[in-house]
Amino acid sequence: METPQPLLFISTSLGTGGAERMLVKIMTRIDRNRFRPCVVSLLDQGTMGAVLADLGIKVVCLRMNSFWGLLTAPFRLAALIRRNRYTVIQGWMYHGSMLAWLGRRLAGSRAGLSFGIRHTLVDVQREHLNTRIVIWVVARLARKANVCMFNSKVSLLSHFAYGYRAQRVEVIPNGFEIESYFPNPASGQHLRNMLDLGDNLVVGLIARFDPAKDHENFLLAAALVHQRLPQVRFVLVGPNVTDENTFLRTWVREHDLGDVVLLLGERSDIADLNNLFDVACLTSWMEAFPNVIGEAMACGTPCVVTDVGDARYIVGDTGRVVPARDAKALAAAILELLMLPVDARQRLGALARNRIVEKFDMTQVVGAYMHHFDILARESGINNIS
Repeated sequence: METPQPLLFISTSLGTGGAERMLVKIMTRIDRNRFRPCVVSLLDQGTMGAVLADLGIKVVCLRMNSFWGLLTAPFRLAALIRRNRYTVIQGWMYHGSMLAWLGRRLAGSRAGLSFGIRHTLVDVQREHLNTRIVIWVVARLARKANVCMFNSKVSLLSHFAYGYRAQRVEVIPNGFEIESYFPNPASGQHLRNMLDLGDNLVVGLIARFDPAKDHENFLLAAALVHQRLPQVRFVLVGPNVTDENTFLRTWVREHDLGDVVLLLGERSDIADLNNLFDVACLTSWMEAFPNVIGEAMACGTPCVVTDVGDARYIVGDTGRVVPARDAKALAAAILELLMLPVDARQRLGALARNRIVEKFDMTQVVGAYMHHFDILARESGINNIS
């Protein structure tokens, strides 16, 4: 029996973001007879580290948010690489990719090296200074990697325009667990009862509080929808999306939405929430491949999305696409879907589900990743791989 190839993922963090959740999805389904994975977090284990540990996957935390951790991390990473003789090193996000190159170099390893870029460059100047520097550094290091792998076509093009070049480029889209995210009216009704939403139509937004997610624009659009359909309720979910957030509280008050907006914070029952929503929204002005839209579609929920990253491609003709930062267009699209007859909206949701099953099933996506890792392992020449 062939020995599993040692595979190292180096992730910037292991929080609850889309990139981290995608990493967990890959690790959940990867063939452990073919690969023996280990995941390194540059920070702590976050929320996803415990999930990985429960899967039996070794998690190493470099804790680079402390001075001592920052100083010693490259050398501890190099020692880990030397000790385990990894055949594949997969960087995950900018900082993770930069440390993947550095650790490999310090270890003198010949492992196949892949940079995993999961971001779209819209305006580099909007990024934090630290991130801008790392983006620039990774662009210079990209030529030294075997592969630069992107999760969206738009991400690839934006980085190419910025100067990213590599020996090889590849696009592997995010995937969705269609057996976990599926139409389930009963779970949606249960949550509706718990939240005391009655028979009101519900518009949902699942996103951490971040300027790029543009919660302010969503609430402005919500105010416009509220003027036409005062019975609609708006449910917002995500880290720091709570009543304690002074920005959100101020915007809700300014638009007189206090009675129709629920700020639920971070939650784990995402599938149930998507079955609660009559319409799901993406309002970001910057994305690569937004997971939240695919999850909503898999649950049979039609979506209104801003034209960012690969959102237009994901939705296809099953929802509505509007310009970013255009509250009037966003509100008009939401109203259009809400005012459809119930059966017409359900048919649109069924089309959305079918599109995810056909194009973004997680099983297919993980198969593409394993093929990617097989090629890198062969190129490393460290082990004989049949």
